[in-house]
Order: sequence, then structure tokens, then C-alpha cells
Amino acid sequence: MNFFGIGLDYSFIDFTQHPQAFIIKFAFPIIFYAFHGYAATWLAVRMLFRPYQAHYWPFTKIQIPLTPGIFPKRQSKLAQAVATTITDTLLTPADIKARAEELVNEENIFKSVDLFVDNVFLKEFRDTTKLHRLANDIATLSPTLLRQFVDSTITSLEQGKDTKIASITEKIFEQILMGSRITFDQANEIAQRIMENFLTPEKIRNGLIILLSPQNINALEESINVHASGPYRILARIIGVKRVCTEWRTFLEKEPNEALKMIGDLTKRFGIKHQIAIQIANFDLRAMPIDNIASLKKNVVKFVETFLVEHKADILEACRKLEDEAMATVRNAVLRFNPETIPPEWLLNVKRNIASFAYSYLKRELGTMVEHAIPSLGVHALIARKIDLFAPQQLEMLVYRICQNELHALELFGLVIGAAMGTIQIILNGFTYLH
Repeated sequence: MNFFGIGLDYSFIDFTQHPQAFIIKFAFPIIFYAFHGYAATWLAVRMLFRPYQAHYWPFTKIQIPLTPGIFPKRQSKLAQAVATTITDTLLTPADIKARAEELVNEENIFKSVDLFVDNVFLKEFRDTTKLHRLANDIATLSPTLLRQFVDSTITSLEQGKDTKIASITEKIFEQILMGSRITFDQANEIAQRIMENFLTPEKIRNGLIILLSPQNINALEESINVHASGPYRILARIIGVKRVCTEWRTFLEKEPNEALKMIGDLTKRFGIKHQIAIQIANFDLRAMPIDNIASLKKNVVKFVETFLVEHKADILEACRKLEDEAMATVRNAVLRFNPETIPPEWLLNVKRNIASFAYSYLKRELGTMVEHAIPSLGVHALIARKIDLFAPQQLEMLVYRICQNELHALELFGLVIGAAMGTIQIILNGFTYLH
């Protein structure tokens, strides 16, 4: 019998004299073909990886076929194929972007910020050497940051894009100016400055001269004639209001020295400075009508914005001149900083604000960042290089670790196929024996 390329000749055996030979004739093909199938499959699996290096015929440079194994021989192409499969189907940029967007949520960012602040930032403040170095670095950077902040703020204000100055001014107006009260001593000091700069005898004299102009005197006389009641109108005519005002104006013009002395004496006798101080001390913005307060607040905001824009160069120059003082102030503030004094509620609020800011920024820019980062990561080249650098033994172990059960099943499948071929051989042997 010659079947599937394997010859098995039983013609020399007398099965009537040797019944056990009959069993061997029918059992042996199953065992033989099963072993043959298993061994062939086992060898084929091993030859995927072995031999690890190329071998040559003795005393020649002719390479022996099938050396090295299939995987070691084509390891570079295998690495490129695996990398392409992973980056094109398993780990695409869209998958990375989607996964990053899932992980980047406000709670995860808060946990990261919390760990960083507690375990890194605050911990560094307990190291004296690092604290001094940090203080020097921050102090050196502070003048530049201050100038850039002032410049960008005023520039935005000029372009009509900034609302921070208005908000800050309004808050200062509402929380400080609205609730502040001037003491009587402060009111006296203000009244003194008003008297020295605005209500001097000379300025009062000049003001009266302008007030008692001929046009104003005529207007005063006409108003008295129109609006004053009968007795007062008659009294004004008897006294001669127009003549008195004209004489008073002439006195102020012709006798300036006497006029100044008289005005100075009258201001003292009338207690004008004291009256001004009382009015200032009793002044309360909250007692003003709401419309007046709103108008005043609007004017204050407008004044501050206009002042900053018009004096931008002067403010930047002042910032430059204050560099040394700013650096010293920042350095001392950092050195005196004690993390233990931070209220837990305030620290928690700061962490959440940082996390919220980072989340809003990443939510808006994460897609663009990932798209730019993925090519820079070079995932395809990294995977291909890693696989290409594997030793043949490592590559074999990796494949076996992943496909051990499948490869073992393949060997068993060869055994089953061999046994099936043996069964067919038995059937054919039976037909031969019967005939």
C-alpha cells in the first residue's frame, strides 16, 4: 500500500497465523499519521522563529535555505507591518484624541492640581535653599511681568477690549468709597488745603470782581424787581442795590490791600474753614440720590480709564523706576510666605479656580494640541523601532506569550488531521483485505 506518499507493505504477513498483526495493520496508520501530522505542524511552528541566525553550507558562503526563520528574516518588514496596523486601525489619531478628551475633565484636572500644589509646590516652600532660589527667580522676573501686564492692560483699554479696569474701579468705588467716612481731623486738614489753595483772599477778591460785573448787577436788579415782594422791592430801591454792588466792586478793584485784609478777617470771623470741615466730615455718599451715585461712579470709571490711557508712557516709566523696589518686595514676600498660614477654604478655592481655568482652556484647545502632538510623538516609528530591536528570542517569546494557545491548538490540529488521514488509510486497508 502506498498512500499520501508513504508506502506500507503488509503482503509478507499472514494475518490468519498472526491475528495481532491484523490489529497492528489497522491501528498503526492512525498512530503513524497522527504523529506525522503533529510533528510536521510542530516543526513548521518552530521554523517560524528558528534558527535565529543564518547558517551556511560547510566551507562555503552559500546560505542554507530557510535559515534564519521566517520571523527573524523578515523582522524589519514585520515591524513596519505591525506598526502600520496599530497606528492605522488600533491606535489612530482619532482614537487618541477621543481618549484624551474623555480623560480631560474638570475633576481629573482638579486631582492633578491638588497633588501638584500639595506635594510639589507647597513642599518646595519648606526647603530653605530652594525657597531663596525661587524668591530670587520670581523677583528677577517680576519687573518684566509688571511692565507687560501694565502695557497689555492699557493697550487693551485703548482698543476698547478691556473691562477689568472698569470692574475694579467700580468695586473700589462700591466697597471702599461708598462706605468710607472722613474723620474730623482729616476734614480739618482737607479744609485747610482748600483754604490755602482755592479760597485764598486774593482768589475770593478776583471771584467777587468777576461776579459783580455790570451785566450781573443789572441782572440782579431786574430779578429783584420781578420776584421780590413789595416791601423788599421798596427796601432794595431805598438801599440802592445796584449802587451798593457797583461801589463794592470799585472798592475791590481800587483798594486791593484793604480788600484782602477785610476778606481774610471775614473768613476767620465767619469760621468758613470750620464750616467746610464740618460739611466734609458729615458727607456720606450713601445719602446721595441713586441716580447721582450711578452718575458719579460712571464719571470716576471714565476718569480712571482716561488717566491711564493719557499717561501710559509715564506709568510704564514709573514701573521701570520701581524695578528695584518691586524685586525687593516680591523677594521678601516669597521668603516670608508660610504655607501653614493659608486658609484651607481659600487654598481649595484657588485649586478649583486653577482646575476650572485649565479645563476651559484644554476643552477649547485640546483637539489642536493633540493633532500637533501626535506627529511629534512618532508612534509609528517608535513601535517599528521597538519591534525591530527585539532579539529573535524575544520576538519568539512575545509571539508565544500572545498566541500560545492558538499555536498549541494548531499543533493539535495537525495531529487531528494526521489521525484522519490514518483513518482513511484503515478504510482503504479494509477494502484491500476484503478483496
